[in-house]
Amino acid sequence: MTESLLQWRDEYLIGVEELDFEHQDLFRRLNELQQGIAAELEKARIDDYLDAIEMRVEAHFALEEKFMRETRFHRFAAHKREHDEFLDEVRGLMDRFAEAHDPEVVGTLFRELKRWIIHHVVESDLELATVAAAVGR
Repeated sequence: MTESLLQWRDEYLIGVEELDFEHQDLFRRLNELQQGIAAELEKARIDDYLDAIEMRVEAHFALEEKFMRETRFHRFAAHKREHDEFLDEVRGLMDRFAEAHDPEVVGTLFRELKRWIIHHVVESDLELATVAAAVGR
């Protein structure tokens, strides 16, 4: 069964242009990964998608954490912990895929990325919209 693609909705916008752009970019990159999985691309191509996603997620988290520090976001520690735990989970799955070359592992990784990004953007990051509005961004 093929996983459905992520659909961006304007209701996910938090009002911080840089963060909104990156959220949309993450949706796009995850869709590219899913299309690669569905097309049964070779492992090296899937690795390229995964590496690019990991780098973008790390950069996105750094930008988001900078915003939270600058605005003195009240849930900074908890939000950062979510970031750190997610990166650990993603890296573990990527390591499993690198070792086993198992397409099912990359499917699991995609599902986890999809689940997490939707939860994080729709729930955790939407809290930042209130902060963004309060500081006039």
